[in-house]
Amino acid sequence: MGRRGLVLLLKATLCLCLLNPLLDLLPARGQTGLEVDNARVMAMTKLGLGDEVIIARIKTSPCKFALSDDDLVALKRAGVSDKVIAAMLEASVLTSPRVSVDGWPLEQRSLAQSKVVGGLGKNLSLGIKSTRTKAILEGRHANVYAGSNPTLVLQLPADDSVDNYVLVRLASKGDRRELEVAPGGTGAGSRAGIRTEGAVRMSIKPLGGRRYQLTPAKRLKRGEYLLYILGSADANKGIYGRGYDFSVP
Repeated sequence: MGRRGLVLLLKATLCLCLLNPLLDLLPARGQTGLEVDNARVMAMTKLGLGDEVIIARIKTSPCKFALSDDDLVALKRAGVSDKVIAAMLEASVLTSPRVSVDGWPLEQRSLAQSKVVGGLGKNLSLGIKSTRTKAILEGRHANVYAGSNPTLVLQLPADDSVDNYVLVRLASKGDRRELEVAPGGTGAGSRAGIRTEGAVRMSIKPLGGRRYQLTPAKRLKRGEYLLYILGSADANKGIYGRGYDFSVP
């Protein structure tokens, strides 16, 4: 091997040495790499990232921390600062739900009113009276796609209940999606009715720590879906419900 080849080999070896710590931060095959856990915080600390950078990552990512006394001691031994550990503790105290489908986080969306239609028709309903409100969600499709047998994971604040969440199928209408809700149930904090033919039967499995896994009883048909929050409507603010949407292609 000539001198030039030796130089190139040394450069390649140096690059690999520098990249190895970074590879520890990449998700393993089959993982989404979306969650920040204790191991990622330790790895970022080992790389020399500042507290502000690590805390920003914690605040802008789904987190799954183990924070028992022994875990806190392990973090300190790994060189994680008190500021970062405090941010981890704060991130573990939920003030709003965290929802994901097939490992991908979902953002909460608000529905607006489209129109009011009369007559109950022949379909049964849950709390729907003689008139129905067409609530709309802008956009032809959700930003997140899931499989036909998706796994929804909810992490809820202390004042919330898994019973407040109902999976419904939305009707696609051009560049928007629609859901029928009861106009009499759209006051702030009320439990708006949902038409039964749009609701999806789900099994609920507690995961501990106020985390729940929701799985459809049957495979979902192709279409648009919303994990609707009962009691989230506030007609005075023009909000006819809130929820977390995803598409099944």
